[in-house]
Amino acid sequence: MTDAPLSRRGGVMLGIAGILLIAATLRLPVGALSPLAPIIDGDIALSATALGVLGMLPPVGFAVAGLSAPLVARRWGLERTLVVAIVAMLAGHLLRAAAPDFVVLVLGSLLLLLGAGFGNVLLPSAVKRFTPLSIGPMTAAYATIMSLGSAVPPLLAVPLADDVSWRFSLASWSLVVVVALVPWIALVVRAARAASRRTADDDARDAALTPPDTHRFAQLARSRTVWGITIPFTVSSISAYVTFALLPVMLQDLTGMSSGEAGSLLALFAITGVPLALVAPVLTTRLRTPTPVLLASMLLFGLGYAGLLVAPSLAPVLWVAAIGFGQVTFPMCLALFSQRTRSAENAANVSGFVQTIGYAVAAVSPLIIGSLHEVTGSWSASLVVMLVVVSATIPSMALLARGTTVEGELGERLA
Repeated sequence: MTDAPLSRRGGVMLGIAGILLIAATLRLPVGALSPLAPIIDGDIALSATALGVLGMLPPVGFAVAGLSAPLVARRWGLERTLVVAIVAMLAGHLLRAAAPDFVVLVLGSLLLLLGAGFGNVLLPSAVKRFTPLSIGPMTAAYATIMSLGSAVPPLLAVPLADDVSWRFSLASWSLVVVVALVPWIALVVRAARAASRRTADDDARDAALTPPDTHRFAQLARSRTVWGITIPFTVSSISAYVTFALLPVMLQDLTGMSSGEAGSLLALFAITGVPLALVAPVLTTRLRTPTPVLLASMLLFGLGYAGLLVAPSLAPVLWVAAIGFGQVTFPMCLALFSQRTRSAENAANVSGFVQTIGYAVAAVSPLIIGSLHEVTGSWSASLVVMLVVVSATIPSMALLARGTTVEGELGERLA
């Protein structure tokens, strides 16, 4: 993966456009399908188990991408890897729209989510590559677009299906993916031309910038900084997937509200991501350490889950909003991938490590929390477990307090 700065302003502008456009595609796979489940069920049977399988695909796909994306980008280069990821998303959208049965629906969704996962992992690297002096604002811009990308499909998916068909509704999002492909193809062409002009001295210089084998999990696992980012990312991921999977039924059981009211509060949870995405990355890059953000997140999560545990009917809107704003650590971590590394390649390596662990744990979290409810007959044990999960944020404050980069830390230990 080349980290050489682009010499022309046009290349940088293409990179910015590419980052923002691909960000618009990364949350479409999740938000476009779930609202259509009752309609799809008329053509393809979707049992509760089938819906559970579909619900586990996003974190599983993202975790697999976290393992493989840095290695593929190291071999093929950032631009070409993202082109392949976008093409995979395009194929996935079309495949699941044409799915004749559940197996093809799953395969199309998995292909789509792997492509989106590659984008998740490599966007911090792209920010480091194209806008190294504007990491906070650029991360805020693409994180905001990602948040909007998760909110728009649920609003349009059902109307499109009602007007035409559910297959048309799923396929329509491929148009956004096609638009995102354009600047990255142009960047691949530019990168190929630049590579042809590079000399052996240039290659040797670039190789010296990156310590060898930093893509390996064993080496990254020795970094306090990497674990300092991994912990809050994992806590945020667990909370997000548990909330999307279980919050509506939890609210109905605890407060007696209708499914429509519970759905509205889930929408409130989702929309809190927009202001967080705008503010958190910029704030993170301006702070010496992210301790204030981590502390705020832990207190907000604690307020929300404790409120649901102790007095769920007293202020459910406040409890859900607090849990939503507790997710501030997600955009914070997106900024830290770039801020705490020295090269685009290592930003991708750290992003891959963190997202692999975070999403792998998040994939099984709804199952564990839901099973606790089934075994105990109440939500109390599940909410206590979530409070324990939130408390895991505490050690990350110490791990990130030094403000060091991953390369600097690994260098010290290797020395």
